[in-house]
Amino acid sequence: MKKTLGILAIVLTGSAQAEHFLEPAEIARLTPHPAVTGISRYISEGVNLDLYDKRLIGSVTFYFAEKSKSKGMDADEMKQISDTMKDSLLAVASEQGKVVSAPEEGTILINVAITDINMQNKKRGLLGYTPMGLVASTAGNLAGIRVQLRDANIEGEVVDSITGKVLLVFRTDDIGNWDDKKGLSWEDLRATLEDIMAKVVTAAGR
Repeated sequence: MKKTLGILAIVLTGSAQAEHFLEPAEIARLTPHPAVTGISRYISEGVNLDLYDKRLIGSVTFYFAEKSKSKGMDADEMKQISDTMKDSLLAVASEQGKVVSAPEEGTILINVAITDINMQNKKRGLLGYTPMGLVASTAGNLAGIRVQLRDANIEGEVVDSITGKVLLVFRTDDIGNWDDKKGLSWEDLRATLEDIMAKVVTAAGR
């Protein structure tokens, strides 16, 4: 995996290997979560996440599928998506324990990625702009993102913020009940990410 901290990392590529955040060896170790449908995970041997009482939110990265019709996205929209995802992670993390802004003992660093992004072609023209001042990083505004998705996944890692040891990796197998005709929405991704944070990351050690 690519370990990044506190920045927006944008990966614009169509190569097969770069469709994923996790390394092939990590993906091979994943097994279905016993209690959360649609999620696979791998917990490093001997790890107990209950021993970590602080959370540090790292990066949100983007990986485009080779088959995606479009691999371009407006910088403001991409930042809006990234900021919203991080806001959601922070909101859930604050309910689970203390949130910190730098590595500390007893702190897990959580990095996530939106992977296998398959986007439809975006219409261009006079309306293809975002008026200044209208981009906001709140969850409700994801419904206004103009780029339509067909599909995507979520992958991520939980690491010891001091040692860098990988404690847990996870990946979605199925985002959920999205409209097959309209495709997957950015809001679907945000809601799924919150579920992962609440049910997979913290509960992993129990």
